[in-house]
Amino acid sequence: MEKAYQYIRNEFITGINVWSVLSFGTCSIIFLPIFLTFYNFNAESENWSHIKEHLLFSYFSSTLYLVIGVGIVSTIIGVGCAWFVTAYNFTGRKYIELILILPLTIPTYIAAYAYYDILEILNPIFIWTKNTVGLERAVFIENIFVHIVVILLFSFVLYPYVYLSSRASLLIQGSKAIEAANMLGVSSDRLLQKVIIPLIRPAIVAGSSLVIMETLNDYAAVEYFGVSTLTIGIFRSWFGMYDMNAALRLSTFLITFVFLILAFEKFTRQGAKYDGSVSKTSLKRTDLKGKNQMLIITFCLVPISLGFCIPVGRLLSWALRPEVTFSNLNLIAITINTVAISFFSSILIAMLAFLIVFSKNYFNNDPLKKISQVATLGYSIPGAIIAIGILKLSSAMENFTSLLLIGSISGLVFSYIVRFLAVAWQPIDSSMSKLGTNINMALRTLNVKPVKSLLNVNYGVLKKPIFIACLIVFIDISKELPITLILRPFNFDTLSTLTYDLVNQAQFYQSSIPSLIIIGISLPAILLIKNQMGKGS
Repeated sequence: MEKAYQYIRNEFITGINVWSVLSFGTCSIIFLPIFLTFYNFNAESENWSHIKEHLLFSYFSSTLYLVIGVGIVSTIIGVGCAWFVTAYNFTGRKYIELILILPLTIPTYIAAYAYYDILEILNPIFIWTKNTVGLERAVFIENIFVHIVVILLFSFVLYPYVYLSSRASLLIQGSKAIEAANMLGVSSDRLLQKVIIPLIRPAIVAGSSLVIMETLNDYAAVEYFGVSTLTIGIFRSWFGMYDMNAALRLSTFLITFVFLILAFEKFTRQGAKYDGSVSKTSLKRTDLKGKNQMLIITFCLVPISLGFCIPVGRLLSWALRPEVTFSNLNLIAITINTVAISFFSSILIAMLAFLIVFSKNYFNNDPLKKISQVATLGYSIPGAIIAIGILKLSSAMENFTSLLLIGSISGLVFSYIVRFLAVAWQPIDSSMSKLGTNINMALRTLNVKPVKSLLNVNYGVLKKPIFIACLIVFIDISKELPITLILRPFNFDTLSTLTYDLVNQAQFYQSSIPSLIIIGISLPAILLIKNQMGKGS
C-alpha cells in the first residue's frame, strides 16, 4: 500500500506541471477517436447478422491472405536487396542502392491504376478454366489469381519499408559480422542464414509491420481489383448499407487484428539488446563478377522496374496522349491544396511529437510515457477507422463546442494528427533516447528552465530527426486517400482524391496527371530523407 502511495505521489502528484498536463491532454484527445470505436462496438446493427453469416469470413480470409502474402514477398525482396547492396560489390551498386527506395513515391492505388489492364492478359486463362472445370471452380481460380496479382503489386511498391530498416540495421549491427565472416572464410549463404537474419530480426519485423499496416489501410487498390478485405467491408457497411454501427463492429475486428500484429512484433523484440555503435572501419564487401553478379543485379532491378519504372512509364505515356487535357482538372488549385495541407500538417505533427517526447523524457514522467505510447497507435489503425472515430467524436462534442470536425480543414488536420503522429514520433523519440537522455538529466541537475532546454539544447540536438519526421509525414499525407476521401470539406480536393474520382469515372488517361504530380511531390522528399539518413554510413 505504501509503495502504491509513493508511486502515485512521485509520478502523478510531483510530476504535475504545465508541460505534463498539456502533453497528457493532447495525447488523450488524439486517442479519443480510437477509443470511441471500441466503445461503440455493441451498438445495435440491423445488418450485422447478414454480414456475420455471409460476408465476415470472406472479409477475414481475404485480409489474412493479403497480409501473409504481402508480408512474405516484401520481406524477401527487402531483406534480399539490403543484403546484396551491403555485402557485395557489383556493377552499379551505388546507383541501385539509391533507386531501390523509389517505389515509396508511388501509392498502392496509383500502382493499381497503372496496371489496370493486367487482368485482361489473364482472360484467356479464365475463359479456358470456365469451359474446362465449370463456373464455380473457375470463379475460385480467378479469385486466387486476383489475390496473387494484388499481393505482388503491393509487395513491389511496399518492400522499401523492409529494405530501409534492414539496410540501416545491417550497417550498424551487421557490418562487424560481415567483416568477421570475411576474415574467417565463412560462406555468405551460411552467414546470412545463421547470423545476419537473427541479428537484424527486429528491423525486419519492424519493416514488415509497416508493410502490413499499409496493406490494411489500402482501400482504392483492393476496391479496384475486387478483393473484399475488412477495410472494404467497413466502406460497404457505411456507404452501401448506411449502417455506421456495422462499420464500427468491423472496425473493432480490424483493430484487434492490428493489435495482434503489434503484439507479435513486440514479442519478437522482447529482451533483444544490441550494440548500437557503428563500425568505424570501412566495410569490405565481396566482389562479384560473371553469373552471380548478373543474378544479383536482376534480383534488385526487377522490383524497381515493376514497382516504379513501369508504373511511371505508363503514366507518362498516358499523360502524353493527345486526348488528355489539363484545362478542366483545376490542377494548380488542387496541387496547392495538397502541398499546403501536407506542409502545414507535417510541421504541426512534428512539433507536437517533439513537445510530447521532450515532456516525457525531460520530466521522466511514467504516466505520460504510457499515454503517449497509446496515442501513437494511430498509424497502425487504417484511415477508414480513424474517420469513423472522428465522426463519433464530432457527434459527442456537438453539444459542447462549435468546433467543426466533419467537413472542415480543422477536422482533416486533426485526423492527420491522429493517423500520423507515430510517424513523426519514431525518429524523434529514437534520437532523443540516444542523444538527449543524459543531456536532459544534466540540465535538470543545473536547474535549467524547460523552455530554455527545449529551444536552446534539445531542438539543436534533434534538428535533423525533426526535419526527417516532417519529410516522412509530408509524403504520407500527400498520398493519403481514405481519410481525405471521407472527411474532406465540400469542394476541397487533393491530388489523391482527384485521382480516385477520375478512375471512378473510367478516365484512366486523365488520372495519370495528378498521379504523376503526387510522385513528383514525393520524390524530392524521399531523396532528402535518404541523403540525411545516409550521411556517415
